[in-house]
Amino acid sequence: MKRHSRSVAESILSLKSYIVGKDPTAVENHWEKMYRDSFWVGGPMHSAALSAVDCALWEIVAKVHDVPVHKLLGGPTRDRVLVYCHCPAGASPEVFAENVKRCKQAGYRALKTTLPLFYGAEEDSKEAGSGYSGTKGLIDRTKRETEYLDPSIWARISEFFAAAREAGGPEMGLAVDCHGRLNVKNARQLCRALENVGMMWVEEPVPPENADALAEVKRETSIPIAAGERWATIYGVREFLEKGAIDILQCDLVVCGGITSLKKIAALAEAHYIGMAPHNPNGPLATVMNTQFAAAIPNYLILETIGSATDLRTAERLLRRPPQMEDGFLPVPRGSGWGVEVIAEVFPEFPYLQERGWR
Repeated sequence: MKRHSRSVAESILSLKSYIVGKDPTAVENHWEKMYRDSFWVGGPMHSAALSAVDCALWEIVAKVHDVPVHKLLGGPTRDRVLVYCHCPAGASPEVFAENVKRCKQAGYRALKTTLPLFYGAEEDSKEAGSGYSGTKGLIDRTKRETEYLDPSIWARISEFFAAAREAGGPEMGLAVDCHGRLNVKNARQLCRALENVGMMWVEEPVPPENADALAEVKRETSIPIAAGERWATIYGVREFLEKGAIDILQCDLVVCGGITSLKKIAALAEAHYIGMAPHNPNGPLATVMNTQFAAAIPNYLILETIGSATDLRTAERLLRRPPQMEDGFLPVPRGSGWGVEVIAEVFPEFPYLQERGWR
């Protein structure tokens, strides 16, 4: 929730009067009270603060029992987690192909980029997994999903992914994140243009509020449709699953209500034969937390990581002996709590910075 960090911080402080002095092991009871007693329930802004407190409670309980969090949740179901990295598309198919090669050389089996032409027209960092949507595209970033788009765009985007497929080989997972910038008709044209590429998924092809619109896109393509990073709690997810709107669910551990909430969401998804691929461009501690969650459910698919050199340096600075990716997988830490030791002394090196975003 980087774009609303200050609001979330104040929301966490508002929970202080309830949680301080309570038994930290009564996690389920605390979650329900923090959620229901707020009265104005629902949405990621409400649930992000709840996530922070919930995840802290789970770590406390795990440390009391001297076990990793996944042991308290019914794990392990796995001892390593498949991950993918961010890969900038850049200004041309040729640039994207070179970036894909770098990600592959870094050991990743899968990668994701933001929608070419909409993002990435400026020069990106020359490293595997560099931030993939931090640059402007050729298309005005304020353009609404209801406005006219040049019909040649879809053929041009398909050239990016044809080049990526050739560079990455047939086994490389390729995904595209649309950030909800298309309407149903344009999303359909995008999927049609990418049908023969062998996409891992198309993510958030339309805005996140309308289950019927997303379901319409899903019905008309063989490409898996992924979404969920902007949905919170089982109540925010339920309609999309019931209407068959997605193939892959991407709820964010630090936004959707924490471990307590995401475990229930995963069970709901399991009942619909849906795999979990959580949204996680959130840094090294969130990544470790996600590996603990992944080790406790059967329907885990893959985990998002940033994968940039900057992100890896942050992990080395913030965590003692951070997990190291090998052959596209991160090991599940086996120490107590989240399984890693956080170096609190370096927190001042990571000050709060206000972020301004766009679509």
